[in-house]
Amino acid sequence: MSSQVTGRPTGPGGTVKDQQIAAEQRYVDIAYARLEEMRADAQAMIREGYRQSLAGTKGSLVDRDAMVHQAALRAQALDIADDGLVFGRLDLTTEEVRYIGRIGVRTSEHDSLVIDWRAPAAEDFYRATPEDPRGVVRRRVLHSRGHTVVDLEDDLLDPDAADGMTIVGDGAFLASLARTREGAMRDIVATIQREQDEVIRAPADGTVLVRGAPGTGKTAVALHRVAYLLFRHRRRFGSRGVLVIGPNRRFTAYIERVLPSLGEGSASLRSLGDLVDGATATVHDPPRLARVKGADEIVHVLRRAVSDHAPGAPDELRVVFKGIVITLDRNRLDRIRNDLHRRSRGSVNAARGRAAEMLLDALWRRFNDVGGPEAAEAEESAEAESGRHAMWNAILAADGLASIDEEPATGQQNGDPKRAQFDTRVREQRTFTDFLVTWWPIRRPLDVLRSLGDPSRLRRVAGRDLDRADIDPLAASWAEGAPLSYQDVALLDELDALLGSPPRPSRRRKAPSEDDPFVVDGVNILTGEEVADETWEPEMQELTTSMERLERSRRVDDGVVEERPEYAHIVVDEAQDLSPMQWRMLGRRGRQASWTIVEDPAQSAWEDLDAARQAMETALGGERPSRGRRRTRKPAPRMRHEYELTTNYRNSTEIAAVSARGLAVSSTPLTPPTNRIDSV
Repeated sequence: MSSQVTGRPTGPGGTVKDQQIAAEQRYVDIAYARLEEMRADAQAMIREGYRQSLAGTKGSLVDRDAMVHQAALRAQALDIADDGLVFGRLDLTTEEVRYIGRIGVRTSEHDSLVIDWRAPAAEDFYRATPEDPRGVVRRRVLHSRGHTVVDLEDDLLDPDAADGMTIVGDGAFLASLARTREGAMRDIVATIQREQDEVIRAPADGTVLVRGAPGTGKTAVALHRVAYLLFRHRRRFGSRGVLVIGPNRRFTAYIERVLPSLGEGSASLRSLGDLVDGATATVHDPPRLARVKGADEIVHVLRRAVSDHAPGAPDELRVVFKGIVITLDRNRLDRIRNDLHRRSRGSVNAARGRAAEMLLDALWRRFNDVGGPEAAEAEESAEAESGRHAMWNAILAADGLASIDEEPATGQQNGDPKRAQFDTRVREQRTFTDFLVTWWPIRRPLDVLRSLGDPSRLRRVAGRDLDRADIDPLAASWAEGAPLSYQDVALLDELDALLGSPPRPSRRRKAPSEDDPFVVDGVNILTGEEVADETWEPEMQELTTSMERLERSRRVDDGVVEERPEYAHIVVDEAQDLSPMQWRMLGRRGRQASWTIVEDPAQSAWEDLDAARQAMETALGGERPSRGRRRTRKPAPRMRHEYELTTNYRNSTEIAAVSARGLAVSSTPLTPPTNRIDSV
């Protein structure tokens, strides 16, 4: 074999390194030429998709949708791969040569020009070592600027098989360590080390838990794992999505370029402060308040806040039936409300129809208590005014209940025509409907949280779950106009789960009648629905794409998330800092997900590690609380793969030694990182 050469002149052709760079440039030029052809093919497919849609049939629209969507994704990936398309080369003992790059490139005859770094055939580029060369003689890393190869570094892995092979440079990995750190994280696709590659290519099912000290590359490894999973399991993870969670927006801004540089722009990158649509955190709470808001005891406070009467709710209901005044006072109304919340196992916001039924039951009992039936014998007519009759049907339809035309009233179901007449007449009274929509309003998470800005209300719902010394500071942090904190976002998500979504309007809505007094400017003031003439004609309406439907499902309507998205895979970075409430928020988005958890327990900002660990296990599916008084149910444990990254690529030997001494006296079970950088 030849000795290592770092730049010795060889005559007119320049140095050996120059000659090697020129040879690699010729191959890279071939790869880029083929990339341009692939781009042209993708654009042609997009044009063909639109051409097929000109026929105007529904079938052609579906074909166009699929063709254009796939071609656009392909074109986007090809554009991203343009910078640094080829970055590696493997020379094998079998004399086979493999070029490794950001995406796979094949000739028109389907021969491989460049192997995607995530493909099994590229695994040896990251796994081969001098101790275990895996059939690799030389590993070469190409450094490019645009389409031009500007440098290269070789790693000789099997000296006995390198006879006559030119070896250039000091080694790609050492060269990468010498580069200065920039303001944004870069991909490490060309310099992934073996222990990192094991994490990246870990099984897709279950949970991958990665621990490591600062500088071990945990975050970069997690992001490269996302790119690997999307490449290897595109149908599974591409359809339901991947969520990457960072601790704050500054952190997500730091890492946001990595996945696009790897050709994957489909993952959703969020911070803990903007995970709930329609809410954006701008501040961090003081440590004491953060502990109170993040502990799972706050759930009991939020439940009581949801069950408490809404601000401005009336404390008396008064209706008139056949000349008799029937009244429900505050005590009776409170009992009805408490009973409603006990029975409302689903959405509180969707329970207005049930609230109406229970109010009618209470009014009927009260009517009988005051001798109403005898006084009502003289009046047998039970005509209903058409405008108010239609209005009540609109309320029931919004709550997903049958109209009073379709469903017999309670009295009729019991064979009591007097009760049926009573229900019909009371339902149509403006007094009753006005009371209903203010006593049982559609409540939004932020409204409930802001209501706790009233110290007296917060004190009423605190129970024994809050220290009295925390009441005033908490109320001040939730008062109207106060900024949302990162811990508040998790509370809004909890409230959204407790309240549920409001009733969905029907897909077809009739135009309002001109004499309907409860429709103003096209909006029903009782239900908040838009009432418009929307005749649906499927053959005249273009089909929507799956991405459009997904985006629509996440859209915010007056501060309420219509559907909380659930993901196929969730990556949590800096997981050691998450509070139990933040784990609950993440768990709702990954009930069937696989997970990648990245943490450094030695840096945990959350004091109660046991509570946070229990909340994490619940979120990951290891243990889920059941409703009612039944014991917590424990499903079959999910598969878990645990890794510890032990090599520090950032700090010098001296700093690593100091950190090792610190770990030795701490209670954190972490292996001190091995240093890879010697001080100068």
